[in-house]
Amino acid sequence: MARSWNDDLEKKAVADDLEPYRRLVELQRQMIELAEQHEEAKRRRDELHEQMVREAALQRPGRHGLRHRLQQSAARLLRQVPGWPVEDAANHTRQPKWLWAQKDTQ
Repeated sequence: MARSWNDDLEKKAVADDLEPYRRLVELQRQMIELAEQHEEAKRRRDELHEQMVREAALQRPGRHGLRHRLQQSAARLLRQVPGWPVEDAANHTRQPKWLWAQKDTQ
């Protein structure tokens, strides 16, 4: 009986020694699970962001696309050029007066 009692004490001592490692393993499992949840949340966030951008683009009035935005930016810049006809900067229908003067001199 004394021997079984000593064995029990030794087993309990070993179990007590392993307890910090068991807690560490459990914390590592929780960290892995939280990291997976975080990655899933980031994927869902990115999907929702893309959906929101698409819907916002569809709701914008007027034309869409890079070409139109570049044309509008160029028109705004051309309005600042001296001699450029302001009314035709967006339409691109006429050449500016300063180009006509250059053609006449050549």
